[in-house]
Amino acid sequence: MSMSATDSPATPVRLALTMGDAAGIGPEVIVKTLAHLDATQSPIEAVVYGSNEVMRQEARALGYTGAIEVVEVGPELDFSKRPVGRLDRRAALVQWRALQRAMEDVDQGRADAIVTAPWNKALFELAEMPVVGHTEVLQAHYGQDRVVMMLGGERLKVALVTTHVALSEVSQRLSAPLLREICAVTLAGLKERFGVARPRLAVCGLNPHAGERGHMGDEELLWIDQAVADLDREFSDAEISGPWPADTLFAKFRGEGMPYDAVICMYHDQGLIPLKLLHFGESANITLGLPIIRTSVDHGTAYDIAGKGVADAGSMIYATELAAKMVARVRGGVF
Repeated sequence: MSMSATDSPATPVRLALTMGDAAGIGPEVIVKTLAHLDATQSPIEAVVYGSNEVMRQEARALGYTGAIEVVEVGPELDFSKRPVGRLDRRAALVQWRALQRAMEDVDQGRADAIVTAPWNKALFELAEMPVVGHTEVLQAHYGQDRVVMMLGGERLKVALVTTHVALSEVSQRLSAPLLREICAVTLAGLKERFGVARPRLAVCGLNPHAGERGHMGDEELLWIDQAVADLDREFSDAEISGPWPADTLFAKFRGEGMPYDAVICMYHDQGLIPLKLLHFGESANITLGLPIIRTSVDHGTAYDIAGKGVADAGSMIYATELAAKMVARVRGGVF
């Protein structure tokens, strides 16, 4: 999704890239993203929030000689011996402060959007801090009752009704009111962030074959069928259909087809397996329902390859360019 000179925004887009876990691949994929932006002469102004020392070390290791603008969030922390591939308390403090400072700068108009590299929740226990993810922090900061985790590439976008929940608990968490909230936020996001005038949503069933009329689970018969029909009537400016059997629904995205603008998935792996099969390294995590634009990578900290220089920066590049594209659209322009 590289931008050309003919479709650049009228004014540069300034993005806050949070470094995430200093011991993971976040610094590496950020440096590789900066190199990509340089090579494509992108109008994006990327500012890294994290540790200047860590970014300096990473740039040297990768042979990157371009300028890196860093907002230092841990000046008192000694990263002369950077932790790589292991839990470290210093990294917990930096990943937390980086997001806090990035939110502050976006709120004050010093940055246009936030793009997050992966952080590690387990680090927070070392610093005696609450164990939370990016999304929960952003949701609390902006006081939003409901946000939606969407992962998307050029053709397939999935929005999750439940996220990091054990399979044994999924059916207990689902309800018609929750499904309605997820659909409402997703529709608003597709219109505002992606420019889709009349979104088409496909809702997955919960059970195999969408329950097959109660023979493989009865949630569809008990409430999902009716909930989807009610939603399609309520949101007259959209098309909402389902519940569809997930196995055949995602097969419709083979080739170049894009039969729906987004798929509403009942649980994590139902949506992320097909998304990553189709778009791994070319997709981003988008938080819908926030008053600001936030995108992220579609992967974790990858301690097993940290420090080896082999991390694929595709998702970070995609997330960065997608955030800039959304900013331009909100401003009334396009890429």
